[in-house]
Amino acid sequence: MGGSVRLNETIRYLVTIGEVPSRDLAIREFEALIDTFGYKFYCIFHEPKPIENPAHLIIAANWEQRWIERYVAKKYIVTDPTIKFLLRANRSFSWQQAVAAYEGLPHYRRMQKMMQDGKAHGLVSGHIFPIFGRNGLMGAVTLGGPNEIELSPVEEMLLQTVTRITYFRLLEFEGTLFADKIKEGMDIVLTHREVQALSNMADGMTSPEIAEVLKVAPTTVDWYGASVQEKLGAKNRIHAVALAIRKGLIP
Repeated sequence: MGGSVRLNETIRYLVTIGEVPSRDLAIREFEALIDTFGYKFYCIFHEPKPIENPAHLIIAANWEQRWIERYVAKKYIVTDPTIKFLLRANRSFSWQQAVAAYEGLPHYRRMQKMMQDGKAHGLVSGHIFPIFGRNGLMGAVTLGGPNEIELSPVEEMLLQTVTRITYFRLLEFEGTLFADKIKEGMDIVLTHREVQALSNMADGMTSPEIAEVLKVAPTTVDWYGASVQEKLGAKNRIHAVALAIRKGLIP
């Protein structure tokens, strides 16, 4: 589908997902949306940990059951390059980026073999979107499909928002079971303008320079900065930028 269609569908999803009455309907809406980007498969999961059965980390997924069983049986979570890269990432990334990051290192050939095995199950190309809370990584959403998928910077940013909102929306359907987890993640909510100002601060721009870009007064930019510092518990702007990057709030 064209970019304008994907954009419109994404906006519609973001506006309505909070009102969806059931988990099943939320998942169907999510599946319909990612299909417009070319993704056929997804897995929404909690922060990876060295547990006996990684399938227990899954919140929702439509992987083929035989692939999940094979992933568990082969203990792929130990050498999965996308999982290893996720634990050090501060923003979304493609599966190919994750594999390339380990070229020449131990287990690289095993990683390649695992990815080839995934392709045999229809997982040719994809991306992972980390979900961060106040204390760091909370979980992630991985999206994949049988064809090569490339995202524009805007599409990647939109899907980062979509996956984060979907992750917490599905937790809400679990009642009080994940109340603390939801609180941790939802404590940090930056406005669009705050994200814009913070991103420009990360590029080394001053308040007057940012004000010119955003077409607001420099004092307004300072207000954005102060608001972000308070939300993140940062000591200053530099600290706020570092925390925001670490938590995946800005690229």
